[in-house]
Amino acid sequence: MIKQQIFSLPILLSLMLGLGQVHARSDDSEQPLHITADTAELNDKTGISIYRGNVRMVQGTTIITGDTVTVFMLERKVSKMISLGELATYQETADDGDILFSEAEEMHFYKLEDRVELFRRGKITENDNVFHSEHIIYYLEDGLIDAGTKTDRVNITIMPDTQPNTP
Repeated sequence: MIKQQIFSLPILLSLMLGLGQVHARSDDSEQPLHITADTAELNDKTGISIYRGNVRMVQGTTIITGDTVTVFMLERKVSKMISLGELATYQETADDGDILFSEAEEMHFYKLEDRVELFRRGKITENDNVFHSEHIIYYLEDGLIDAGTKTDRVNITIMPDTQPNTP
C-alpha cells in the first residue's frame, strides 16, 4: 500500500502552514533572471544550459541555489529547472511579505505548470511551520501539496497562532 498523502490546502494548510496564500511576488516573472556560478555551459540548439558550482539564480524576490542547476528553455522562455545540491534551496516572497523557503537534495521547477517537486530530505517552511517528506510536489497556483512515498512518512510541525483574538 502506498503511503501517499494528498492535501487540499484550502482545508488543511490554511489551518496549518498558510502555504495556499504564498506565491512569488506578482511582478517577479517580469524581472530579469540573474545567474552566478563557477562555470556555465549553454547550448542554443537544445535550449539547455548547465550551471555548476555555488549556483545562485535570482529573479525578483525568487532565489534558487544549488551545486548544479540545469535550465531548459522552450521558445526562449524557461520551461523547467533542475537544482541539485547537498541541499538545493528555493525561496520566494509573496506580495504580503510572507517568505516560503524550501530545500531538498534535488528540486524540479516546472515553470509552465507552476509546480515545484522536491526529492530526498524535502522540507517546506513558512512562518515557522514546517512540512518534511522525502518527496513533495507543491502546486503553487492551486495551493496543493502531494507528499510521501511508499516507505516515507510525512511530518508536519504546526506552530500555534500567536495573534491575539479580537472580539
